[in-house]
Amino acid sequence: MTPEELDGYLGVYASKQIALKITITKDGNTLIAQATGQSAFPLEATEKDKFKFDRAGVVLEFSPADNTMILKQGGGQFTFTRE
Repeated sequence: MTPEELDGYLGVYASKQIALKITITKDGNTLIAQATGQSAFPLEATEKDKFKFDRAGVVLEFSPADNTMILKQGGGQFTFTRE
C-alpha cells in the first residue's frame, strides 16, 4: 500500500469494551500500532482494510468510512472508534 492509502487509518482508537487505546501511525508504507503502555509493532496488510501482526496473533480490521476498527486477538473481538 502507498503512504497516501495508509492515511485513512491513522489516529487514536478507543474501545468501550476494554480500557485500552491504540494509536495507529505509519513509517513509510507500513502501518504501526501501539497500544497504551505497550511497544509499537508493524502491521502487515493482508487485504483491503485488514492488517495483522503474527507474533502477537493480532488482526485489525478497519472501516475508515465509519471511523471504526475491530481488534481480533485470542478469540476475542473488540470494537474501537477513532477519536
